[in-house]
Formats: sequence, structure tokens, C-alpha cells
Amino acid sequence: MCYRFQTGDMLEWLKTQVRIIEAWREDIASRPDLDLEMITRLERHYQWLTAEVLNLETEDVRGHQRHTFSKLRTV
Repeated sequence: MCYRFQTGDMLEWLKTQVRIIEAWREDIASRPDLDLEMITRLERHYQWLTAEVLNLETEDVRGHQRHTFSKLRTV
């Protein structure tokens, strides 16, 4: 199911989640004790969420001419 965002609140919340995962990725990179499966799952989730947020923002930009998520980096 797809919902049109009336406000940027949900999109901003999702962007915050991406930033949290970015911090988690940095922490994991410095910890060799974690297994490869966890690192792989986290990376897949990060890439998926990043793509979804970019897609949602693109929809929002088409409707409202906003550019607010240009700082998100992809891996």
C-alpha cells in the first residue's frame, strides 16, 4: 500500500532512521567481534531504507518542489 505524504513528518522520521543506521554502521566497522551475517543484514536494510526515502522524497518533490534529502549518501 502506498500513502501520499501530507506532511514531511514521516519523511523526516525516516531520514532520522537512516542517520541512526549510518551511526550504527560506523560503530560496527570498528568492532571486529560482530559476525558477517549481522553486518550484511544491516547493510541491506540501510540500502533498502535509503532507496525508499529517496523514492518518497522524489514523489514529494514532484508534488511540492522541495529538495530536502540531498545530504543522504548511498553505499
